[in-house]
Amino acid sequence: MTISDEAATREPARVRDDGPAARTAYPVGEVPVLSGRVDRFVGLPMPKRPDTATDLSLRTRVRRQRGRRFPFPIPNGWFIVATADEIAPRETRNLYYFGKDLVLFRAADGTPHLLDAYCPHLGAHLGVGGRVVDGTLQCPFHGWRFDGASGSCVEVPYDDVDYIPKTATARVYPTIERNHMIWAWHHLEGSEPFYDVPDVPEFHDDDWSPIVVREFEIATCCQEMAENNVDTPHFRFVHGTPAVPEEEFHTDGHYKRTVGMDGNFVREGYGLGLGVLRVKDYTTFLSSTTPIDEENVHCRWIFTSPRRAGEGVAEAAADSFVAGVSQDFPIWENKIFKDPPVLRPSEKGITEHRRWCAQFYSYPDA
Repeated sequence: MTISDEAATREPARVRDDGPAARTAYPVGEVPVLSGRVDRFVGLPMPKRPDTATDLSLRTRVRRQRGRRFPFPIPNGWFIVATADEIAPRETRNLYYFGKDLVLFRAADGTPHLLDAYCPHLGAHLGVGGRVVDGTLQCPFHGWRFDGASGSCVEVPYDDVDYIPKTATARVYPTIERNHMIWAWHHLEGSEPFYDVPDVPEFHDDDWSPIVVREFEIATCCQEMAENNVDTPHFRFVHGTPAVPEEEFHTDGHYKRTVGMDGNFVREGYGLGLGVLRVKDYTTFLSSTTPIDEENVHCRWIFTSPRRAGEGVAEAAADSFVAGVSQDFPIWENKIFKDPPVLRPSEKGITEHRRWCAQFYSYPDA
């Protein structure tokens, strides 16, 4: 994505339409017809299609090869699983993230908890008829109650045996509520968090505008999206920037930082899928890329802008960034992961970034 004014105002060429077959394959966009059929979207730059962020039926998806697309599992890290305002105390919400059916609930005191959906007793889905009782979730099948913090069964209501085996435990995911969002920690081996979700003070500052949230799904993975940030040549060819941007990039443990535009553009990354971007006097935006499974992600972007910048700036920033990332959708959803890639000397940042990403994966079955 790019914030280039030139790229933001550039209009794509008109559509060439060779009848219903072409319109069915590519409902809107920039498509040439070769040998009597639609072959590809025209790029250099790619057309901006912000409508494809929310309407998946408009996406260009031509990749048909089957088999595993990426050589790594779902990463370990903090990911948004809900906005804070979409679930009230004593409510439940059924989710599908990390390749699993999950249940999110708020305890009576408002604390959010996330559990695997299936009761360890006989496998009932805890979110289909389950009931929140204080800080527990009660199974609709036999009334067993599971503590939201530990997942342990704390009550079997129909017999007099006090002993409850440790195996009567639902997997829980550590959760925190921060930046108007509910975050869950995912780790393939169940290990505790090894970094934290940063607090973004602008989201709670009266000198900054109310937040604007955008969300969309993409058929890709966290690492592919994150790699875009160090793949500077793509900004010229996908987004139409007049030149390849020069940026400083460094990493430190789970943390990475990119600085551009003479220090006016600062992007901080925390693990795979969590980033905070600040563009001076324009916007601050937090991004979370939550794995749905190994090949699909759910993105939530949260924007604010300084009030002194004027009314509607955060909304305009959100629209601009979504329009920019829509140029990446056809690339991400139709590419494969090349390992090893064939790189030019100037693209060493991609190799460095891939080494940094490796720390966020576990291989428990290896």
